[in-house]
Amino acid sequence: MSKWTERIYAASPVWLQQVGINVYGLFRKRRRLGPVFEQTWRAYAQRESWPADRMQEYVEAQLRAQVQRAYREVPLYRQAFRKYGVSDEVIDRFTLADLPKLPFLEKSVVRANPAALLTEKAARNPPQEFSTSGTTGTPISVYWDAATHQHNLAVREARSFRWAGVSIREPRSTIGGRLVVPRLPSRPPFWRYNRWERQVYLSAYHITPQNVPDYVAALNRFRPVTMTGYSSGHFFLAQFIKEQGLEVHSPRAIITNSERLEPYMRPALESVFRSRVFEEYGSVENCALATDCERARLHVHLDFGYVEILRPDGQPTAPGQVGELVLTGFANVNQIFIRYRIGDLAAWATEPCLCGRSTLPVLGDLVGRLEDVVLLPDGRQVVRLDQVFRQLEGLAEGQIVQESLDRFVVNVVPLSSYSRADAEKIRARMIVRLGPQITVEIRELDAIPREPSGKLRAVVSRVQRRPAALAAS
Repeated sequence: MSKWTERIYAASPVWLQQVGINVYGLFRKRRRLGPVFEQTWRAYAQRESWPADRMQEYVEAQLRAQVQRAYREVPLYRQAFRKYGVSDEVIDRFTLADLPKLPFLEKSVVRANPAALLTEKAARNPPQEFSTSGTTGTPISVYWDAATHQHNLAVREARSFRWAGVSIREPRSTIGGRLVVPRLPSRPPFWRYNRWERQVYLSAYHITPQNVPDYVAALNRFRPVTMTGYSSGHFFLAQFIKEQGLEVHSPRAIITNSERLEPYMRPALESVFRSRVFEEYGSVENCALATDCERARLHVHLDFGYVEILRPDGQPTAPGQVGELVLTGFANVNQIFIRYRIGDLAAWATEPCLCGRSTLPVLGDLVGRLEDVVLLPDGRQVVRLDQVFRQLEGLAEGQIVQESLDRFVVNVVPLSSYSRADAEKIRARMIVRLGPQITVEIRELDAIPREPSGKLRAVVSRVQRRPAALAAS
């Protein structure tokens, strides 16, 4: 939506907002669920059973085609490849082994000029632009035509929804970044319904103890087959539902995306909603996708986008070693992302998954963002802090903020059972993990502020450091 459209929407009564949402919902359904969607999801489903050599040939062919397209049709890449000494001969015969010869695409370049990644043909008549606010508040813009949009939805249908035993065509609820309810002041309902896609969209910005009965009423009324969206929003909602003892509809599956599903969230969600939880990893750039199988292992779909996990020296990590994610997308042939440093940390699994999908490698750990790594006075870099909030029954939500090398603020949203003992557990766990030299201030809040996108950052570090130093294990 444009800013003017958003202002008109925010000033409109609920009934008129519903009309607008259904008009937009019809447009989105026609754009997203066309013939490309149908063909593409079936192709992804078929490739799951391919032998390893056939899958590798396919992935390499996709990579070669995208690199050649970038070199021949995007001036930015053509200049960069030549600067790095990549010859026409290498481009013509490009293989996976040649990928390290190509330069990285920095996020700062994408933020500053996303149109520079468009092919010359697409630049003359750009596809529809979509923007999302990142952690800095500076938007990242992507350009998708209808075919790209359908492709991106098709891979999720084949490898996320269907793995969870559901379909994106079935009724669903969503907690996400769209501002479907004006921020404040606001009154119920805290949801809007898109009847064309049978989707009830729940506001991520109004989940409070007072408002939770309205959310539960919406879920009980519309009875979604699948609950989708932000893991933090669903977890926050579940905590209040549990505390208030409310009866809530049980979906067939919960699929979380756009945020890391912290280990302590899965059992809480499965207990409250009496349903299996499946995690997705992706991004607005749609360069890569990883999804949970039935064994709760996060598989990377290399036929959608190629994934590298690299050490600070640019070499691939060993299994179990945390490194920086570098992505090359295949689905978007108009705006091309090659060796994109997305700013996330992860590690390959040390063991194969028993589900049998051996051609789709497994992430053993999805750590989070580079900028959210905690840097300590002794030079240590700490990335796994989810245990700080584990099994604290009195806590609805928590966030760790590093203000300086040795000073931390822990924001908590307490439930009625929260006590001084919970605060001392948090403080003690922080000191055990980070050392006795730190100070910890615990702040009790009614709600933890979200990013402009509606997401919760579980760890926020305000310590300045060189990005290249952050991919160490």
